[in-house]
Amino acid sequence: MYHTIFHSANIIFYICLGISIVFLLQKIIYHIFGLIPSKKFPAAKENHKYAILIPARNESRVIEGILNSIKNQDYDHSLLDTYVIVESENDPTCEIVKKYENTHIFVRQHLELKGKGHAIDEVVKDIFASGKKYEAFFICDADNILTPSFITEMNKCYDAGYDMAVGYRNSKNWNGGWIASGSALTFSMLNTFQNKGRSRFNQKVFLSGTGFYVASKVLEKLGGWKFFEITEDVEFSMYSIVNDLKGTYNEYAEFYDEQPTKLKTSWNQRLRWVKGFRTVQKKYKKKLFKGMIYDKENKLSKYEYVVNILPVVCILVTAIVYAIFNLVFGIICSTNGDPLAPKVWIAFAASSGSIYGFFVIYAALMLFAERKHTNITCWNAIVCCFMFPIFSAMYIPLFFQSMFKKEVEWKPIVHSVTMLENQPVEFNFEESKSARIKDEIEDNEILETEKNEES
Repeated sequence: MYHTIFHSANIIFYICLGISIVFLLQKIIYHIFGLIPSKKFPAAKENHKYAILIPARNESRVIEGILNSIKNQDYDHSLLDTYVIVESENDPTCEIVKKYENTHIFVRQHLELKGKGHAIDEVVKDIFASGKKYEAFFICDADNILTPSFITEMNKCYDAGYDMAVGYRNSKNWNGGWIASGSALTFSMLNTFQNKGRSRFNQKVFLSGTGFYVASKVLEKLGGWKFFEITEDVEFSMYSIVNDLKGTYNEYAEFYDEQPTKLKTSWNQRLRWVKGFRTVQKKYKKKLFKGMIYDKENKLSKYEYVVNILPVVCILVTAIVYAIFNLVFGIICSTNGDPLAPKVWIAFAASSGSIYGFFVIYAALMLFAERKHTNITCWNAIVCCFMFPIFSAMYIPLFFQSMFKKEVEWKPIVHSVTMLENQPVEFNFEESKSARIKDEIEDNEILETEKNEES
């Protein structure tokens, strides 16, 4: 009887595994093409005028990194206006911003509307009301650093007729520990193994919070930036798919941002992502499903976002359930002294070990694919590979927590990395030292308040 049960379980496992792999074929193809270098976009016929929007509440410690990188762009600076969004004229960021040409301070007036989406919407509406004309809006975070050719590369995308485009998101602190490298690797996956493949097959790209532009005509039609969920980037991505906006990915438009180094910070950040993703998916799923069936264009993109992570979940659930079955069945066989027990324990070791081993190999593959972009040390790369399964497994409890937690608020993340690793971003530290101290005091007060709320 035990042999029959074990044999049947193996057959069911292999059938489920085969079905899961079929559903994953699209992503497997994206991964294969992700290993092939992208072709560069043709040179733009003209340089277009852009506004760069930077939400920067209490970001005086890092704001000069992005402002210097904008100043160092190899693009016509008369065609670039930067808007740094703050919540108070007393924000120390304001004094720093005044030193930069074509850079404006925008002080929010409607602070009762919280979140990055409302901050962007407020400045976009103000620009429209002022009569100033820009052909597209770039959205960046205060902790970003743009490579000198970032705007030039993105201008090629706009000149080619794309309504939106996203650049290559790299990390400032690959060597900041396994949490930082795990987070950086997640964005590398989105860059190289997702958006790169999508662009090659003219599918819709997925935005990840920063480092992208949106054509002005899109926001003019909407009357501003109308995406206010806690993951406003995901909401806009879904909107772009439903409304067939023309988007692309440019891996040569590279920029850097800071990854969290503490588990608690990373946990809160990813909880917000998971909760926001589920909320947005629920909001747009019917429209995506309807478009997948009835629309003439972009059926594959809509199908991909309807099924979403289901293919990955299926293969993981199949493997986990099979491992649990072998564990329980192994205990039963051992308890009853059945000679099948050793085979069951081997199957358990193989199934559980293969899950962990898969993520280690996958992380190593990503690091290999991204080797020209990363400056991670050999030791940190090894640690990253072996800890990546644990970093990824955290999404399971995060998913369940997001289901039972009614509201997930955005919590400020304290940024402190003012330079790329081994590549300092030049600015006068002394001039902004007092400003950063003021921000540190406020950040500490925020963290202390959070501790008191939790206790």
